[in-house]
Amino acid sequence: MKKKIGELLFQIIPVMIGVYLGFVVTNWSDGNQRKKQSQVLIDNMLSEIKSNKDKVFNVRDYHMILRDSCKSYSKRNIPFNSPGFFKGIRTQNLSSSSYETGIQTGLINEIPISKLEIINQLYTLQNEYNDFGKLVLNRLITMDMDSEERGLKGFSLFSLSYND
Repeated sequence: MKKKIGELLFQIIPVMIGVYLGFVVTNWSDGNQRKKQSQVLIDNMLSEIKSNKDKVFNVRDYHMILRDSCKSYSKRNIPFNSPGFFKGIRTQNLSSSSYETGIQTGLINEIPISKLEIINQLYTLQNEYNDFGKLVLNRLITMDMDSEERGLKGFSLFSLSYND
C-alpha cells in the first residue's frame, strides 16, 4: 500500500510541477504581450497628439488674424469691407481614436497614474476644442445674413464673444 502511494505521488508531483511551470510561462508571456501592446498604445497616442498639435498650429495664425479683424470690424466708426482673407472658421477636428482604443481595451490602465492624469487633461481639452468648433459652426449656420455688411458685422461681434 505504501509502495502504491509512493508511486502515485512520484507520478503526480512531476505533472503538478509541469502544470505550474506552464502557468508561469503563460503568465510571463501574457505580461510581455501586454507590455508590447501598451508601448504601441503610447506610441500611437504620441503620434496622434503630435498630429493634433500640428493641425492646431497650422491654423493658429489665421485664427489670430480672424480675431484681430473681428475686433476692428466690430467698432462702429470703421468702414466695413468684406475681408479678402476670410476662408471660413477653419476649426480642426482633433482625433482621439488612440486614446479611445486604450480605454476600450483596458491598456490605458498600464500607464502610470501621473502620466495618465496629464493625458486625460489633454484629451479633455481636445474634446472642448472640438465642441467649440461645432458650436461656432452651428451658430454661424443659424445667423441671419440678410445683408452682406450686416451679416459680416454680426459675425464679427459673434466671433468676439468667443475670443474674450
